[in-house]
Amino acid sequence: MATIVLFRGKAGTGKSTLSRAIAGRLHIIALHKDDLYDSVAAFVPEHALRNQICFAFLYRFLEGVIESNSPMLLDFGLNHADDVTKLENWIAERGGQLKVVHCICSDEAIWSERLSSRSRNPRPNQLITDLTKLKEHYKDIQNAYFEHELVIDTVLDVESNVQRILLFLNESR
Repeated sequence: MATIVLFRGKAGTGKSTLSRAIAGRLHIIALHKDDLYDSVAAFVPEHALRNQICFAFLYRFLEGVIESNSPMLLDFGLNHADDVTKLENWIAERGGQLKVVHCICSDEAIWSERLSSRSRNPRPNQLITDLTKLKEHYKDIQNAYFEHELVIDTVLDVESNVQRILLFLNESR
């Protein structure tokens, strides 16, 4: 059975850092939405259309991953609970399983600095580089947590979080 591990959470919460660390440790592919979005940005000026392209690619790519029974990591924010549920059901219908790592940053000073550092050289998908603006952007979205997901606070050091994630992935096999 193909296992897809989703790293989700808001901008600046450490999804990319942790998904890269886990991918390196497990020697598996990680697909980062930012990489897709940034590649499309050179050709498509509209934000909404860029996102549609990223998600269309994601689902087509996952078909091949599931058919090949391969593990993979996804670094896609998916802050809307409905999007997570849709992805989980879609993967299950095709014979795969989704494991979810939800990244948060409980220290707003650290989170704010992470976002601010992006403003020095922002990539196309790094549209919000200020914590106040990020909170305003997400004000209508409830923080949804799922019973089966691992919540990781990225205030902790990367290695400690990597160990927790590896344990979670091994326990839920």
